[in-house]
Amino acid sequence: MRSCPKPKRRMTSWLLVPAMALLLAACTSGVDDSPTDTPPQPTVGAFGSTPDESISSLPMSGELDLSYLPDDPTELMLATIEEPLAQVARKMAYSGNQTYIPVLLEFLRFQFEQEAIINLTSFLSRLKDNVPPEEVMSFPPEQNSWNWWIEWLGNNPQVQPPEGYAAWKGQLYSIVDPGLGEFLYEGVRSNIRIEEIVWGGVAKDGIPDLIDPPVVSATEADYLLPDDRVFGVSINGEHRAYPLRILNRHEMANDVLGGVPFALAY
Repeated sequence: MRSCPKPKRRMTSWLLVPAMALLLAACTSGVDDSPTDTPPQPTVGAFGSTPDESISSLPMSGELDLSYLPDDPTELMLATIEEPLAQVARKMAYSGNQTYIPVLLEFLRFQFEQEAIINLTSFLSRLKDNVPPEEVMSFPPEQNSWNWWIEWLGNNPQVQPPEGYAAWKGQLYSIVDPGLGEFLYEGVRSNIRIEEIVWGGVAKDGIPDLIDPPVVSATEADYLLPDDRVFGVSINGEHRAYPLRILNRHEMANDVLGGVPFALAY
């Protein structure tokens, strides 16, 4: 595992990525959707309750003073970059403003610790169901999944992120890799919802393509097995085979065959 270059702006949150991915600058503490003066309640996967139980959280009373955080949705979204996410997410959850759902969903995807997943899901569920701060809430365990939430978001086009979301998402992804931020900016054109654009798990240009790869004759290709698959290309009477086992690691080959430049993508 290698770490990304240190970003200019430090993220002070419990944003984590899977162990096999690049490590972001992040803390390891979770959040708690219960009053600060009340002991934590049992939650699925965190304190030993059974997987088929619903997860309950307590209404907000005696919570930390979050009045220092901005009320404007765009400004509060931007605060996730500088302020502890546990506090910003708490204010979002109790605002009743569903525009924050796409914002919190970005952080849910990067969690791998069960407690952090459950706590973020509690915030998302409170917004989704419009649960008032004074009421106890519960949600089914299947909602502890980024896949569940991104599908729900796709089926609810009326839930839109705050203004400036594309630029904010570019800034967030630049913490993973500075090059990723170049793809997302305010006014970027997209045929799909910006919320559905996700990081593929590698840095920009992290999968190098093949450029004019060396060629050997069929009799010299003794590294291939009889059942190995190849991509066959024929142009102007010239023929070439590109082994899947090699192309699989590069995803694209740029070559010239029969005097014609072409790209083979897998």
